[in-house]
Amino acid sequence: MLADLLGSKTTEKCLIYLAGQGEAYPLEIAKTFGISNTQVIRTLNKLEQSDILVGKEMGRLRMYSLNPSWMLAKELKAMLDKVLLNMPLAEQEKYFMKRKRPRKKNKVV
Repeated sequence: MLADLLGSKTTEKCLIYLAGQGEAYPLEIAKTFGISNTQVIRTLNKLEQSDILVGKEMGRLRMYSLNPSWMLAKELKAMLDKVLLNMPLAEQEKYFMKRKRPRKKNKVV
């Protein structure tokens, strides 16, 4: 959908995932969309060098999120939110409805 505008499908998927989740690490994005972790890392690094994303170290992980101080941040966020709203519900559930916190020990699933 946005791949022609953004330059690649990996860039599109990374930005959509970050808009939907708020922040993420590369392997999480790669596993969600079934793409190479190396591809995702290269894309996130390129976007961070362009100031579109910000990365911060959290232990051994590097967490990425949209840069709120980037000059077109509001416009980009609005565009990505519109893409998320128009995404089919099955696709939204597949990619964005994941449990973030651990389950209680010995809890029946």
